[in-house]
Amino acid sequence: MATYIAEADSYAGFGSTGKYFGYFGLAAGAVGLTGWAAMHGHLPGLQPADASDQLLLVAMQWIGTGLFVIMMVAVLGSLILSSKSRGTVTVDDLGVTRQIGERSRMLRWREIEGFVVTPISGGITLIPREGSRMIVIPRFLDDYRGFIAEIKARGVGSLPSSRLKRKRGWRQALLTYAGILAFMFAYNTRETHAMRWVGLLGFAGYAGWLMVFEDLQLEDHGWFRRITAVMLVAMLAWLLWHMMRTW
Repeated sequence: MATYIAEADSYAGFGSTGKYFGYFGLAAGAVGLTGWAAMHGHLPGLQPADASDQLLLVAMQWIGTGLFVIMMVAVLGSLILSSKSRGTVTVDDLGVTRQIGERSRMLRWREIEGFVVTPISGGITLIPREGSRMIVIPRFLDDYRGFIAEIKARGVGSLPSSRLKRKRGWRQALLTYAGILAFMFAYNTRETHAMRWVGLLGFAGYAGWLMVFEDLQLEDHGWFRRITAVMLVAMLAWLLWHMMRTW
């Protein structure tokens, strides 16, 4: 049995790339917020009458906001890459076990069809013969080449990158379409009150299913699931507020 430990990555934490993305995004967001506040009269000291000065405020608002959104997406990407670069990988006679904190996932040798090189993070992804429970192996292992050599010796070969696409079953697709349709019914002011309530309850049920039962990758079961839950709850609260305002 061999255990490989993931070394520290450069995506998140002290001195990381994601941290500087976050700093730059916050600065850009402050510029955009200043431009928006000045344009809407919330800053009495910044109410220029000249067209050129007003154009400058508009540029501050839109460019700052745009850069803020781009940098926040970059920060989220850094956190996702960092989450995939932690923990340990154990190889034994049974198969490969990936562990991050207290969570673990195992693929037996007979269940592994092959591996695909991950283009962004540089590691590999073990592809199962059936199902969608892949295992991501980071390139930050203390002996990454030794791990690759060991799984190849077990008969695990390389697969084309197209195998990274996860096949969604018809149930997941049907529930996704139903959730979107329910949201549209609740949002549409032309629908009857009863139909909008049905839409709200339907979207709430879809959100609950997504938070509890939807299968995510092993690396996404922590903070990523919490972020998803916060976003879904925020969407529900906004939808309820919109219904009350347009009743």
